Amino acid sequence: MPMKFSSVTKRIAGEGVDAWNTHYEGLARLEAGEDIIVLSVGQETHEVTPRKIVDSAISSLQSGRHHYTPVEGLPELRRAIAKRHRELTGQEVDERNCVVFAGAQSALFSTAQCIVEHGDEVILIEPYYTTYPAAVTAPGAKLVSVPARAENQFQIDPADIIARITGKTRAILLNSPNNPTGAVYTLEQYRPLVDICLEKGIWLINDDVYQEILLPEHRASPASLPGADPVCITISSLSKSHRMTGWRLGWVVGPPDLATHLRNLSMCMSYGLPEFVMDASISAFQAGTDTADEIRESMDRRRKIIEESLTAISGLKVVGSVGGMYMVLDIRELGISGLEFSRNLLDRHDVSVLACDGFGESGKGLIRVSLCAEDEKMRIAGTRIAEFVHSLH
Repeated sequence: MPMKFSSVTKRIAGEGVDAWNTHYEGLARLEAGEDIIVLSVGQETHEVTPRKIVDSAISSLQSGRHHYTPVEGLPELRRAIAKRHRELTGQEVDERNCVVFAGAQSALFSTAQCIVEHGDEVILIEPYYTTYPAAVTAPGAKLVSVPARAENQFQIDPADIIARITGKTRAILLNSPNNPTGAVYTLEQYRPLVDICLEKGIWLINDDVYQEILLPEHRASPASLPGADPVCITISSLSKSHRMTGWRLGWVVGPPDLATHLRNLSMCMSYGLPEFVMDASISAFQAGTDTADEIRESMDRRRKIIEESLTAISGLKVVGSVGGMYMVLDIRELGISGLEFSRNLLDRHDVSVLACDGFGESGKGLIRVSLCAEDEKMRIAGTRIAEFVHSLH
């Protein structure tokens, strides 16, 4: 008789997983020596974590700091997180508001476990990052999508979100700069959402992982708004801002009672993070914003390269973005699906991009292009993509 699995296995699978198949094949072919340009992941594969941070981890290991740690994270690290959060948002928080996890993905998954359950609804903005649905529906909640349209540069309309709220709505999840679109939201867009969340007792979760690589004048967080403290949850990490994707260091900033529940969950899940990773992360905060500034300048340069390469191509629309690590190509006029486009582009022109089919229904017909390859590779990739689109005509 076949063995049975729980219903959660269905909720954590699907198109959000399938969309990555082309990416992983591209990586495998690159490692095999083929001339593949990988633009399907938000990671600067040619860059490394700053030396000071690496040296801190080595020193920590050599001094024997590899034992059990406080489940919620080292106090010094949580104080550093709170300090940077205050600098970015103006929200008055301290270490009691902060809990450390193995990356922002783990932080979001854990948050969902603590605030939603079977029968609740969670509102997501489409297109959304591929793993969001599984993270919020794993506890049994229902996903409610609100599309942001390409013709509006993927900006959110608070009225559209508020219209989807029901008596079952437990949380709204936002991400700015958005992955995949690069859209950046404003305090004017956040204010009515904070107000309705306060009125109806709804959590407002903001994924802030790309905030550090925005210009200061473009940064905005719902946590900055007066009175927002009871409903706002901010999730972030060092992955993008300090080139630490593989270190797996993320966090949640929220009300102290949420932090207590998150600590309890972490105790029975991971029982804390490695001490040497947290020591290195403290060094990352001490190092300041130079790395984030450098990354932002690189992303802005490469955004212009893609715009110059592809803007005039018939049947292809380059949707402008303000921040983050990605741009979006609208291929709906080409008469080919996103999955077919990415598959054939890799097979015929050796460029790996990510179809947005797994980013929600409104992601179909869109392609996410990472800006994380070196400038010259971005230029070559732009030429190859242009050649591929011309061949479709």
